[in-house]
Amino acid sequence: MSRDMIPSRPPPGLTPRQWDVLRTALRCQADEVLSASVLAETLGLARQNLREHLLALAAAGWLEYHARPRQPAMLILTPRARALRAAQSGGFPLLGEVAAGPPTLAEQRVESVVTRLDEVLTMREGDFLLRVRGESMTGLGIFPGDLVVIRPAESAQNGDLALVLIPGEDSATLKRWQRRGRAVTLLSENPAFEPMRYGEADVQVQGLLVGHVGSVDARRQRP
Repeated sequence: MSRDMIPSRPPPGLTPRQWDVLRTALRCQADEVLSASVLAETLGLARQNLREHLLALAAAGWLEYHARPRQPAMLILTPRARALRAAQSGGFPLLGEVAAGPPTLAEQRVESVVTRLDEVLTMREGDFLLRVRGESMTGLGIFPGDLVVIRPAESAQNGDLALVLIPGEDSATLKRWQRRGRAVTLLSENPAFEPMRYGEADVQVQGLLVGHVGSVDARRQRP
């Protein structure tokens, strides 16, 4: 972690000395746990003086302070501190899992720092993004303004979500692909939209949906 990746001004509520301690911890903690003795040596502070700053940082939610009998205290950066470091390095912290079924305890440990979409979506070279227009796929949670990841392809299997070019209309659409014989049906995921039926020779598959990035703002704007 270079010095340039961490801001020079302290967050609100921290004294300059507390901020110096936290910045040093951000630089030193390559692993999840940091020894207070290592931090004291790096700062050139007596352990007792450092302890006061560490307790203040723990109270402010920047780190966890774990005292141990006859051993140096151990320090763990909180998600708040790791998020600060991640933001300065151009990434976003991945903080674990959230329940979409029965509720569970919230995770408190940063798993990794995400800097690129292909680190969290199934993407590979050649894939591209499209912005969604229209509401025909809202049944899948795909709303206007969302981004979809498309993998180039020239064919689709029944049930695939495909980007299909309709030459006669000079337009492309994202629909669920269904073929029987030489007839193709493009199905929406919204009952307000009727199926679209074509001869197989009249449509052309351009790609398959492999990922989706939703926008909360798009959903808030819905009536």
